[in-house]
Amino acid sequence: MDELEKNQEANLPESGLGEGAENKTMSFGQMIMDDYMLLMFLGVTIYAVFYLIWGIMEISNVSPIPEALKQQILK
Repeated sequence: MDELEKNQEANLPESGLGEGAENKTMSFGQMIMDDYMLLMFLGVTIYAVFYLIWGIMEISNVSPIPEALKQQILK
């Protein structure tokens, strides 16, 4: 039985996680930092959302075309 226990201990991961690993939880920040694909996705998404919001704000602040110029363009 001792040999079986030694083999089981030898197969444990290097991080030192053993039988109590199921009880440990990762924080949200640690989960994001460990998953590089999620980190990349969040980086691109956050950039795109802020760029889109900035563009909408710029478009909403454009002054309207004066009526005289509008009539010249439409002729």
